[in-house]
Amino acid sequence: MIKKGHIILKILESLKDTGLNTIDLFDAFLSAGYGASLSKIDYEMERRSRIRERKEAELAYQRQIKQRYYNFIYKLKQNGLIKENKKNNKKFFILTLKGKEKLTLLKKRKKEEFPTRYYQKESGNKFIIIIFDIPEKERGKRAWLRAVLQNLDFKLIQKSVWIGKTKIPKNFLEDLLKLKLINFVEIFEISKTGSLEQVV
Repeated sequence: MIKKGHIILKILESLKDTGLNTIDLFDAFLSAGYGASLSKIDYEMERRSRIRERKEAELAYQRQIKQRYYNFIYKLKQNGLIKENKKNNKKFFILTLKGKEKLTLLKKRKKEEFPTRYYQKESGNKFIIIIFDIPEKERGKRAWLRAVLQNLDFKLIQKSVWIGKTKIPKNFLEDLLKLKLINFVEIFEISKTGSLEQVV
């Protein structure tokens, strides 16, 4: 049986050091059980303290997200993109004319956006040669392709001819297809005999 003075000391220390509230303290004693050792009580109090800290951190994060949301809505209203309406005592937001124009512009930009220029690199043991001939009207796509090849560690050996040992990522080929570039790009692998084998 632990002495009453030790329990009082433990309670006072815990309240001073961790700021445990009375519910945490009571729960710790209940969980530890009658006649529990100081270490058992200490463990239960620390466990509840960690749970409380986790909850407080979660609430702080939720408050932060909520504040960011309100800030974002405030900016949209300030910029005249949305306005607040009321119907049946309920508030809701609608797009203004300026907001609708902005939405159309953003959709157009998204449609014209290029995929990533960075793909996961995996070294291969065979040389890959990539040759392309992309029309001038698609020069944006051509610039994107050059940037991708550079990031995949391919080297330019002459105009529109690149060489490297990086394996061609599958998602890069999928993006070539989406951009309708597959017909303008030839990919070859140099075999052991030194001959070129078309990969795609």
